[in-house]
Amino acid sequence: MIGRRVTILLAALLLIPCAAATVFSSEEAAYKYARSAVEKARIGNFKEAIDDLKAARLYDPSNRIITKNLAIIYNNYGMELMKKGDISQAIEKFESALSYDRDDPITLYNLGVGYYKIQNMARAKRFLERAHALKPEMQGVAELLEKAGRETAIEKDFEKTDTQHFIIASSDDIPVEKLSYIRTWLEEAYGRVGAFLDHYPKNKIIVILYSEANYDAMLRGRPHWTLAVFDGKVRIPVNKFKYTNEDVIRILYHEYAHAVTFGIAGNKCPLWVSEGIAGKAEDLAGMRNAGIVRDNINAAAVYHIREMPRDFARIKDVRLATSLYAQSYLLIDFIVNRVGPSGLRSMLARLRDGQSAEHAIEALFDRDIEQFERDLEGYIKERYGITGIVYS
Repeated sequence: MIGRRVTILLAALLLIPCAAATVFSSEEAAYKYARSAVEKARIGNFKEAIDDLKAARLYDPSNRIITKNLAIIYNNYGMELMKKGDISQAIEKFESALSYDRDDPITLYNLGVGYYKIQNMARAKRFLERAHALKPEMQGVAELLEKAGRETAIEKDFEKTDTQHFIIASSDDIPVEKLSYIRTWLEEAYGRVGAFLDHYPKNKIIVILYSEANYDAMLRGRPHWTLAVFDGKVRIPVNKFKYTNEDVIRILYHEYAHAVTFGIAGNKCPLWVSEGIAGKAEDLAGMRNAGIVRDNINAAAVYHIREMPRDFARIKDVRLATSLYAQSYLLIDFIVNRVGPSGLRSMLARLRDGQSAEHAIEALFDRDIEQFERDLEGYIKERYGITGIVYS
C-alpha cells in the first residue's frame, strides 16, 4: 500500500545587474561569470554554474546577488539529485546552499525533507522548525513538522540496523528471530524486484517495524485493514504477521516494490499502477490463487482506467478496496503478459516523463484505451474465469 509523499521546493534565480561601461575589469569579469552561471543553471548544468559563480565571487566577493545565487543553485542542484533518488548527495548540496544563505526557508525545508528521508529525525525536526519559524505559511512545512514530531515520539526508542540495502528501525519488543527473517527477505526482495523492474535504489530504503499499538498510532485514520504502508518509507506492523511465511514475504515484496516504482516514476505514477506493480511483485514469492482474484474482482463493480480513484488506499469499504487492488493487479498482470517486464518499464518511463497512464498504455499497445480494455476483459475471462464484468 502506498501513501502520501513529501516534496521539495524550487528556488528562483536572481537576475545579475548589468555592468556599466566604466566598471573596473574585476567587476566586468565577475559580471560575465555570473551571467554565464545563471544561463547554465537554467538548463540544469549546475556543476559548471557553481564553478562560474565561485569565480565571479573571487572577483567581486561583496556582491550579495552572486552569493545569493550560489545558495539558490546549490539548492536547486540538491533538488535535482533528490528527484534522482541520490539523497545523501542532495543533502550535501543543501548544506552548501545553507553556508551561503543560512536563513533561507526553502533550503531549510529541503534539508528537513532530506534528513527525514534517511531517518535522521533529530536533524529533520531541527531544520523544519527553523523553516517554519521563518516562513510558517510555506506549504508543507507545518504538516511535515507535525508528522516528524509524531513519528519521533513513537519511534524514539527504536533500534536501527543497517543491512546492505536497507536501514531498519524496529521496536525493541520485536523478537530477534523475526527481525532476522525480515532482514533476509528484504534483501531477497531487493534482488528479485530490482531485476523485474531493472532498478536498484541509490540510497538505502528505510523500513520501520512497529508493534501493533504503535502502528495504529502512526496510521492516523487509515483503514484498520491496512497491512502495511509505503509513504517514502516502508512501514510494517510486525505483530500483525499472523500468517504463513509466504504471506509475510508477499507483504515485504509488495511494499518494497512501491519503493522501486517510486524511484523510477516518482509522484507521476498513478496509485493503481503502483499498487498493480506491487501486487505483481508478490508473484515473485509464489503465484497467487486465481480463485481469490476472481472473488475479489466480483466483490464490487470495477472502474474504467480513466475513472480509477486517485487514492483508494483510504477507502473504508473493505469489499470495494479489495476489488480495486485486484483490478490494479489484473491490469499490470495483463500488461506484463502481453509486453513483458521491459514493456512495463517503458510504461513507467513514459509516466515519469509526464504522460498520463491512458496515453502511455495507448502508445505501448498501439491502440486506443477502449480497445485495450476489451482485450483485457478477454484475457481475464480466459485466465481467471471472470465473466460479465460490471463497471461502476
